[in-house]
Amino acid sequence: MLTEFHIGIDDTDSTLGGCTTYTATLLFQELVSKGFKPLDFPWLVRLNPNVPWKTRGNGALSLHFSIGEEQLEEVKKIAIASVERTTDLAQQATDPAVVFFTGRVSNPLREFSARALHDILSVREARQIAESVDAEVHLLKGSRGLVGALASVGADFDHDHTFEIIAYRTSETIGTTRRVSLDSVRQMDTLFRGLTFNNVDPETGRALICPHGPDPVLLGIRGEDPTSVTRALNKLEIDEPIERIMIFKTNQGTDAHLSCQRRIGALRPYQSTTVTGIVNNVPRIVRGGHVIFRIHDATGSVDCAAYHTTGSLRETSLQLFPEDSVTVSGGIRPRPSGELTLNVEKLEVTSLVDKIRLENPPCTNCGTRCESMGRGQGFRCRKCKARFPRNSRVEKVEHRRIRVGVYLPPPRAHRHLTKPASRNGIRRPTPFGTNNSSMDEILESLASISIAS
Repeated sequence: MLTEFHIGIDDTDSTLGGCTTYTATLLFQELVSKGFKPLDFPWLVRLNPNVPWKTRGNGALSLHFSIGEEQLEEVKKIAIASVERTTDLAQQATDPAVVFFTGRVSNPLREFSARALHDILSVREARQIAESVDAEVHLLKGSRGLVGALASVGADFDHDHTFEIIAYRTSETIGTTRRVSLDSVRQMDTLFRGLTFNNVDPETGRALICPHGPDPVLLGIRGEDPTSVTRALNKLEIDEPIERIMIFKTNQGTDAHLSCQRRIGALRPYQSTTVTGIVNNVPRIVRGGHVIFRIHDATGSVDCAAYHTTGSLRETSLQLFPEDSVTVSGGIRPRPSGELTLNVEKLEVTSLVDKIRLENPPCTNCGTRCESMGRGQGFRCRKCKARFPRNSRVEKVEHRRIRVGVYLPPPRAHRHLTKPASRNGIRRPTPFGTNNSSMDEILESLASISIAS
């Protein structure tokens, strides 16, 4: 009898190498080669990007198969062996975890996964959830990876999702400069605009598809469907061998981590959140070129930081004015003083007040602009010398350089989960497993992808 079988994996990587997507790719391909039927693409689930102990993008992986009950133990052994083989347990911050779950994913597990997108969850709570839903847990060292492994199984892609195709390097090239033609990346971006996203930063022209660390990832192309990302990959000029390729279904580019709206008084360190409030003060520029502005609601106030790297978003933040209404999304960071700062990832200006400037009055006799006679002494016409009281200054409405709307940083400053402007209005509601009919075709195409040279 066949049953749904879910495998969650997290924390097989470190700052010195490794990649959990690579572990998942090896395992997925091994299981498929042994005849096990996948229910879907491997899932690359990005969790709360503000977790302070994440390695890079805080991604966890899950695989979903239809398995005969008599084969479950065999699959479990293969999975654990794959994780052991691809993890450097000597790295202090690496705590790999594997979770096995049989049957349809239950609501408690889905709720746990949803909270892992925007909150800090404890290992203790993860253990309790695993026990309550009868998930089998395997920890190869510490227990920190349990949260991500469990959350990846319960991820909800029913409302929106994207895809990423990842090409992996051969072992002898890891640690060297990635040899991907920048011109071919730019040409690919032009050809597949609207079908892929965040390939090139438009302000700097920098390619964004290649990481820079010692991990095995050569490049990753994110887009709306498996066919588009595969075709886009085939347009690249790559001057180094590729070991293997995999397509992931993912929550990248969906703003999934910004789905929880909170009041300011309820903010806690390292949350990802959205807050609506009123601007308190004129924004100021601090050391490093970052812009700080403060907002408040009925429960409190908080500083918001638009960092120098956010480019146009920083410039927009600088144009805010007291009493403007805004919705600010981003991560909550604690300061040494104990106060919190909201690091701005997205800014929505919902209403703008008139910005009033007081000007010296015009002369009522000749129309000439008057000059001040000194502090508290009123005004005098430069031409006819007529005098006017100090309360005669006139109000003038200044032109505002910003408009009501949503403002994002340039792609180079996006988190993995940030929804780019090109995806505005796009949602991909797909019930679990509806890609099954095309899975064989996708696997065949992965095996025969040819890279332009």
